[in-house]
Amino acid sequence: MEKPLVERPINFAIFKGLNLPELSIKAGQTIIAEGAKGETMYLVRQGIVDVVVNDTVIEQIGAGGIFGEMALIDHAERSAKIIANTDAFVVPLDEKKFIALVAKVPHFSLLVMRTLARRIRNLNLRVGN
Repeated sequence: MEKPLVERPINFAIFKGLNLPELSIKAGQTIIAEGAKGETMYLVRQGIVDVVVNDTVIEQIGAGGIFGEMALIDHAERSAKIIANTDAFVVPLDEKKFIALVAKVPHFSLLVMRTLARRIRNLNLRVGN
């Protein structure tokens, strides 16, 4: 049986000088509600968040991770609930900020695509077992 792939954290040094705002989130706080309209993705600057589907934690995302990227890309409803497991700092990115960030740091789009690919491969492993 193959092991799930581990997320490679984003190094925030690539955003140096961009002055991205942060939100302070308390442990236990819901950041995203499953089924909600979504047009924002988030970067985890500090802390851990849980990805919850059908009341089951399917993934934990730590510092350097991202969440909400699917809704940012396709403007569909949120497919999971995101709850802060610990106190956390997250950086929200709407589509306008995302496009501006990719223009300034083109490598960021590749990091997002790698995260999506890893999550799809891990889902394939779960379905295959």
